[in-house]
Amino acid sequence: MRKLLPYLALVAALACSRGRPAAAPTSPSVRVELKAVPPSTPLPAAHALSKSFVELVGDVLDREISPQFGQEARPVRLLQPGAALVGSARAPRRNPTLSIDYGALEQRGRATPPLLDVRVRFESGRTLEQRRELELEPRWHTLEVPLEAEEGEALEVRLTLQLSGDYVLAGIGTPRLSVPETAPRTVLLVTSDTHRGDHVEGLPGATAIDTPALRELAARGIVFTDCWSTTNITIPSHVSIFTGLHPRDTGVNDNATILAADPDVLAERFRDAGWHTFSVTSLNLLSPTYSGLGQGFERTFNATTTRASAKTIDAALRLLDETGSRSVFAWVHVFDAHGPYEPHPPWDARYYPGDPRSLAIEPEPGMRVPPNLEGVRDANYMRALYRGEIAHQDEQLARLFAHPRVREGVVAFTGDHGEVLGSHGIWWAHKDVYPDTLHVPLALAWPGAPAGTVCAVPVQNNDLGRTLLDLAGLTEVAFPGRNLAKFEQLEPDRARFALSGARTAASITKGGWHLILQLETKDEPELRTHRERHQFELFDLRQDPGALTDLAANEAERARALRTELFEWLAGWKGERFVAFRRTDAEALANLAKLGYASNAPGDGTDSAPLIDPRCACAWCARGR
Repeated sequence: MRKLLPYLALVAALACSRGRPAAAPTSPSVRVELKAVPPSTPLPAAHALSKSFVELVGDVLDREISPQFGQEARPVRLLQPGAALVGSARAPRRNPTLSIDYGALEQRGRATPPLLDVRVRFESGRTLEQRRELELEPRWHTLEVPLEAEEGEALEVRLTLQLSGDYVLAGIGTPRLSVPETAPRTVLLVTSDTHRGDHVEGLPGATAIDTPALRELAARGIVFTDCWSTTNITIPSHVSIFTGLHPRDTGVNDNATILAADPDVLAERFRDAGWHTFSVTSLNLLSPTYSGLGQGFERTFNATTTRASAKTIDAALRLLDETGSRSVFAWVHVFDAHGPYEPHPPWDARYYPGDPRSLAIEPEPGMRVPPNLEGVRDANYMRALYRGEIAHQDEQLARLFAHPRVREGVVAFTGDHGEVLGSHGIWWAHKDVYPDTLHVPLALAWPGAPAGTVCAVPVQNNDLGRTLLDLAGLTEVAFPGRNLAKFEQLEPDRARFALSGARTAASITKGGWHLILQLETKDEPELRTHRERHQFELFDLRQDPGALTDLAANEAERARALRTELFEWLAGWKGERFVAFRRTDAEALANLAKLGYASNAPGDGTDSAPLIDPRCACAWCARGR
């Protein structure tokens, strides 16, 4: 017997219901949005359940939750015996198929297959009634019911569970009406966690590394050599990509914060346009219940902790093959480049053939050695392992990029943030907002793309959502951002802003200059060793791409002008907009610390305080005025 009570206690806190009007029949697929109808009579005594269980089910009866079988979760609504789920839509084409995803979430009594009554009432007055036996095997299943309907004809779907000696609680996915597409389209977004922008083979200024899959992808379209993230940590960066909004505006600024259901994210835009949507992620922080990033995905394949790219790509290829004749938007997240750096052979020795523990090697000043590499004296060994992780990951990505649907579709590849490999006193971590953490790869390919284009115009990857919608032909769908595929129209001197995790620092980059300002938030000893509250640094990235020489004193007027512009941008913060809640439980914070995010956990109540006080009279603020 599978127990659902602990799970429901969690999802009752996380789930948010949001009604939507039926989608217009402008595509080969539409959704039948369901609403719950409570039981008209109590369950028979033979199926009596505890009062707390019945009340708990009732609490989430009309909400969307995401239960998981194995590592795959799907958004569903609960259906219990005696209750009903009812929805309506219009047939997108003539004679569509009604598809219903389901899973049995709770069984009590004998394992007798339950019966699902499917009743469809058509606008013409006809009624179709079918009774289908549901499978109880703990995995996801799909029922398909062919319908005879005219294009645009309105119909109502009513689903009920019939008792057959057992109590069964079912999870029912949003049904869809669809017809096979003659030319289904594919849009793939790949995000590579902790991937520095200078670790792509063949780019100007790149380190020596083997990434043939990325090189070939770039050769099919456009590669951007100056793409930056909006922040330096995982969840806020992905939220920014999927909403088109900056972390300043989403309010999601750490890895313990869950995105609320308010904003329409990229996957929802594709789904509501009739596309099939799925995600495969390699880090438990990105699962729907942890991050809130499950919105709009019909299938999510989640990691329990972390997962190597080989298994992630295996799952992505399987889900692509199961998509059938539907257009699909897919998000694939890979995590290999994140610490600890432990690449698979032969990549563990590919870029460092010697002995990194040799006593003849003088360690770099202040070098920190990760616990798993005790005794290593050469920092270049850790840098070589990092390169090995990316090269091995690229080998796996080649399998994904070779899939026929991907080769013929729209593909975007980017990083969520970079990594600091010993500069600025930061070792093997993605802290602060230096170019090390903000510069990420970005490549775009699509049918008819200007193959082999190298674009040096400064961009940020939170414009990817708008770009992918436009490339998919969904130009009328509302979404923030610019179309990066129209690179000739991009403004070369547009300011780019970044906000670090836990809001400890902010930056502005404009005209080749990069200014970093330390903010008001809680102290982080690891970062504050040589930085003070409200300290600012200025770098000329054209001459100093690594931001190693602070010119704030020599370029005082320029520093003041950029600091003023950054102040004005920070003042645009209107408070948290899309935060569901923050995790403060010990288990969640311990998990963050294990991943190296202890310093980016929720703060001490200062999250609602102003990002900067313009009246501050400290020495740094006096110098900046």
